[in-house]
Amino acid sequence: MFSEWLDNNAQRYFGKDEGGRLAFFPYGWRRPGYYVEASDENKIKALVTIYVVAVALVNLVGSTASIAVTDALVIGERVPLVEKLEFGLIVYAISAALFYALPALLLWKLYRGLLARLCSPLTTVGPGSIRGLQPPPSGCRIAVMVFVLTGFVLVTLGAVIMLLIHRR
Repeated sequence: MFSEWLDNNAQRYFGKDEGGRLAFFPYGWRRPGYYVEASDENKIKALVTIYVVAVALVNLVGSTASIAVTDALVIGERVPLVEKLEFGLIVYAISAALFYALPALLLWKLYRGLLARLCSPLTTVGPGSIRGLQPPPSGCRIAVMVFVLTGFVLVTLGAVIMLLIHRR
């Protein structure tokens, strides 16, 4: 299931023109793209997949580390709550910059550089061709929307139950 999600995620950067040629859009459908040969398609999909996994890891590790550092430095201090919140906010902002924003920025620069090297010999998709391109169907988008909606309903239901229990 995870590999299917990764394949679908990588596939959303590709489309076919009216002639059936495959095009790659590294920065979205509104930006210029590149025509891709079959031999380059697997390399590009692998790079996109690695980038998606790396971004997910940076998000997870960076946010968890920021919360852990803030928790370790703020909890247990015998100071008023307002001072704890102020100090905690400052610590979280600094640790989020170090553990999340900086690695994400470095990863983006590396990805952009690798894409530039990989796509430099490819032919650019012209503005006239972009109109005829159709993005691939995305069944993953519907699954994500269903997942988010289900989560929202469960959180709302939990909040209502907690309010009802608390009122008694």
